[in-house]
Amino acid sequence: MSELPKVSYSGYLYLDEILELQKPKGTEHGTPIHEEHMFIVVHQGNEIWFKQLLIELDSIMKMFSKYDVWENLDLAAIISRLECILRILRIVVEHTAMLDAMPPGAFMEFRDYLEPASGADSHQFRLIEIILGLKTSFMKDKKYLETLKNDKKFVEKCKKLEDTAEKTTLLQYVEKWLESTPGLKKFREKYREVVKSMLAENEKKIQQEPDSKKQLRYNNRCQIFQWITQDVVPPQDVVPPQEVKQPSNLNPKVPPKIVTTTLSEDARLAAIYINHCRNQLKFQLPFKLLSLLIDMDCLMMTWRNSHSLLVQRQIGTLSGTGGSTGHSYLISTIGDKFKVFLDLFNVATYLLPFKYAQQLRKEME
Repeated sequence: MSELPKVSYSGYLYLDEILELQKPKGTEHGTPIHEEHMFIVVHQGNEIWFKQLLIELDSIMKMFSKYDVWENLDLAAIISRLECILRILRIVVEHTAMLDAMPPGAFMEFRDYLEPASGADSHQFRLIEIILGLKTSFMKDKKYLETLKNDKKFVEKCKKLEDTAEKTTLLQYVEKWLESTPGLKKFREKYREVVKSMLAENEKKIQQEPDSKKQLRYNNRCQIFQWITQDVVPPQDVVPPQEVKQPSNLNPKVPPKIVTTTLSEDARLAAIYINHCRNQLKFQLPFKLLSLLIDMDCLMMTWRNSHSLLVQRQIGTLSGTGGSTGHSYLISTIGDKFKVFLDLFNVATYLLPFKYAQQLRKEME
């Protein structure tokens, strides 16, 4: 083996090249603006971290694509990659917060140089959203495509986004894996039995001691668990109607509210199963995985929220440089429709009180 060439710290990291890539437009036009350099550094830094995040995601996707049965998935490795992704997202959130130190007036001094560029142009962030499984209409977004046309690699980037959108997402891989959870059929049967028992006991207590608040909670539970109990329907109020003040969506005569879901019924049931039995050795890593997926969604929301507050602080209600509505657009991206693993958040809705959870675990032994 030939001797490896000697390298320096600067040479190995290409520092000379990297440090020449911050080129403030104000300086180019003869009017240097102190804060513009930091603005560039923060955004370039975020893009470098997005690149690493995509590398971690790609590794996770490959592991999911190769497994054939539930037990063969390398959960320890996937969890390690996810923990790395969470650290990256925390860095990005803190990194972006550096811009809070920039006075709004200073930003306005170089803002015109940015048009029509926009943070929404971030090709890597769009890729991250698509790979995770966020439903996006980026190819129908005329403003987005229009701003991308100023990019020298427009065709290449659009092709990459289109190709990625056709592939299996992380959400779909997680769904498939959950659906293959061993013992799921038995859990469905036992879970239904315990839920029915719980609701029957709740109803009996209400009949013995009429209470409007308990009635309300019972009606709510019946609607919530209807997808699993199927044949359990809330009875007529046992409390005089005038004493029951409940929202119309909890009225027994009103059909259950349709809840948006991101996973199949079997996958949701498996997530409930794993949460109930999380202390069992075989479910400890699966539970950790589901928890990290929720943490990832939370950090994505944290970053979106921080970004929206930053924009409001810097430009108020002005429109964005890329033509968006600015802060009002960004605030619209903070909500359930932008949570990839929404159903994992909502698993808590279906977890049973200790008494019944204990009974369920005993039935599953």
